[in-house]
Amino acid sequence: METSALTAADSREGFRSGDPRIDEFFRRYAGQNQFRQHVGVTFCAREAGEIVAFVTLAAGAVEPKELPDPTRAQLPGYTAPVLRLARLGVDQRLRGQGIGTAMLASATVIALEMRARVGCVGVVVDAKPDAMGFYERNGFRAVPITSRMAGAGAPPVRLFSDLNHALRSVKRTGGVISPADSLAAEVRRRARELGLSAEEVRSAVDRMLGAS
Repeated sequence: METSALTAADSREGFRSGDPRIDEFFRRYAGQNQFRQHVGVTFCAREAGEIVAFVTLAAGAVEPKELPDPTRAQLPGYTAPVLRLARLGVDQRLRGQGIGTAMLASATVIALEMRARVGCVGVVVDAKPDAMGFYERNGFRAVPITSRMAGAGAPPVRLFSDLNHALRSVKRTGGVISPADSLAAEVRRRARELGLSAEEVRSAVDRMLGAS
C-alpha cells in the first residue's frame, strides 16, 4: 500500500471513515491547510489508486511540564518541538486491518526525519476518548494537562509518544524504520514532486554516489 502526500488532483469526496467530522475535515479543510495556509500536510494511503486512509501532521511545540516522565526529566526547561497529529481517518470498509497503525508508522518516519533535520522529541495527539485505546496500544501516554481543543461531547484527551516509544511500537507491530528507509521515503517523495521516472531517479542516485 502506497503512502504519499495529498495532491491537489486527489479526489476526496468518496472517502467515508464513519465519523462525519473526520470526513468533513478531509473533504473541506485538508487541502486548504496544506496548499493555501501551509499549516499542515496530509499523507494518504492508497489502494488501487483510491485513498483508503489519511493522517494530517503539523509542526508543534510544547512546554516540558506538559509531557509525561521520563521524557520531561530529560529535556531542558524551554519549549520542545513535537510533531502534532491533527487528524487520522481510515475507510470504514477496511477497519481492523492494521491500516491505522500503519499510518502511525508513517507519522513516526516523518517525526524521525524532523528530529534529524530540526529537532523533535515526539508525537502529540488530541484524541477522542473512544480512540484512546488505539493510541495507547501504539505507545502513546496521557499527558498531565487537559486538551485545549474545543468541541461537542467529551473533550479530547491529549496523548504523547516519545520517539523511542514510537519506534519500539512500530517494530513490535511488524514495521521497520531505519535511516535507509527514511532516505528512501524522502527520495520517493521528491521524485513524485519533480515528476521523475524510475530511470531518472536511478541515474540521479548513481551520479550522487559517484560524487561521494
